[in-house]
Amino acid sequence: MTPKQSAFVDYYAASGNAVDAARKAGYKKPHPQGAENLQKPTIQQALAERNKEVSQSRIATIKERQEFWTAVLRGQEPDADMKDRLKASELLGKCHGDFIDRVESTGVHEIVVRYVQE
Repeated sequence: MTPKQSAFVDYYAASGNAVDAARKAGYKKPHPQGAENLQKPTIQQALAERNKEVSQSRIATIKERQEFWTAVLRGQEPDADMKDRLKASELLGKCHGDFIDRVESTGVHEIVVRYVQE
């Protein structure tokens, strides 16, 4: 990808406007060249990777959620009341598999369900 195409990807990712991105990237004919750039596989791939990075940064990871729940559970979040702390405890327990339902079959028609808390 050329430096101009790379700049186009950056500007397009920020604005979503192909003509404006082409103009800012330095293309002489931004109207047709912006649309043409969106059809190029290398630019489409670069935009897809950029969108993937953005969406990943917007979604909390498992570790981030667990750290937040732990902070709430321990009362480190100022607005967390007992209801919130209990819910955080439950979510952490579920996340770590503390409340697993185990199903055991002892015959053709009989099913025994045991609730196990580890």
